Amino acid sequence: MSMSNFSQFWVQLLMNPKKFFAKNLQEDKINYLNFATIVFCLGYGIDRLEKQLVKFELRGTLDTYEFINTWLGFWLIALVGGAIGGYILYLIGGWFYNLRVKWSLGEGNLKKSRILYLYSNFYISAVIILITLLETVINPIPYDPYAEMHIIEIISIPIILFFLFHSIYISYSGLTVTTEVNKGRAIVWFIVLPILFYTVAYSTLFYILINYI
Repeated sequence: MSMSNFSQFWVQLLMNPKKFFAKNLQEDKINYLNFATIVFCLGYGIDRLEKQLVKFELRGTLDTYEFINTWLGFWLIALVGGAIGGYILYLIGGWFYNLRVKWSLGEGNLKKSRILYLYSNFYISAVIILITLLETVINPIPYDPYAEMHIIEIISIPIILFFLFHSIYISYSGLTVTTEVNKGRAIVWFIVLPILFYTVAYSTLFYILINYI
């Protein structure tokens, strides 16, 4: 696996997911799958821990968990929690993905569904990791509710939202290229409902944060 092939592999997933899935679900790509799994699990661990720190602050217990709010503690817990919780999410998420395939009148294939689920979430997970790495350099602690927002934190919001919704496009592209489904049902289960879910979830989160601030 050369660096050139490695970069081309992931660029194609981002830019041309239909071509990517038409080619790469038919070949043995275990090294890429392992890398995607690591990225997915770590991204999950970071995301969950960031939300947990916000919950601690809202409950007034942030100082009680001082070690978690250091970069050493944050990364250690994100790694361990992501390895466990992220892998469980991969199993459950892939199972539910396969269920949606069946609801779209497609032939269920749990292994393929988990691969589609994993790859479709690769970029949003990678972006979360990269942003957190930058914040590690810029911010003295992972979460400071009284600190002013840096430019990277402001820019990260639209970037995360873009890749979040782009993951829906990647998922639908992979599904329709690799599986015979009813297009109408697939649009509902893989485009309409995910968009509604993310819109409601993040609108609620922003509303809570704005009112808290």
